[in-house]
Amino acid sequence: MLARCFLLTSAMLLLVLPTNSGQKELFNYGREWNTWSNVSRSIYLAGFVDGQSNTYLAVLNDLPPERREALRLQTFTFYESDSLREVMTSLYSDPANTYIRHDAMVYIARDKLDGKDVEPTLRRARKQDQGYVK
Repeated sequence: MLARCFLLTSAMLLLVLPTNSGQKELFNYGREWNTWSNVSRSIYLAGFVDGQSNTYLAVLNDLPPERREALRLQTFTFYESDSLREVMTSLYSDPANTYIRHDAMVYIARDKLDGKDVEPTLRRARKQDQGYVK
């Protein structure tokens, strides 16, 4: 009876365990972005900007004065949601960018709007700014 229970348990575990031997499955942010309406995308971006602004203001007095401006330039987006949304949609149309997290893509879109060459940043983000299915 014990052997039969062990075999049954083992068989059930094989059915539910992932077959990729522990590899994590990447989350497809581009596919998610493309399923959202423009309104939903704009709501995401408005929340992102609000959150980033509130965080900056919350830590502002704890920052050394010489770091404040550099951090502001690094973390603020400076563009309207519509502009960021359109650039992000364009960037996500490239299948190579589909696994880049939304938060990373916001800053890549901002840099593209600034006229910066974002190709090196995209290459880095494809390797480092991914998320995984939970």
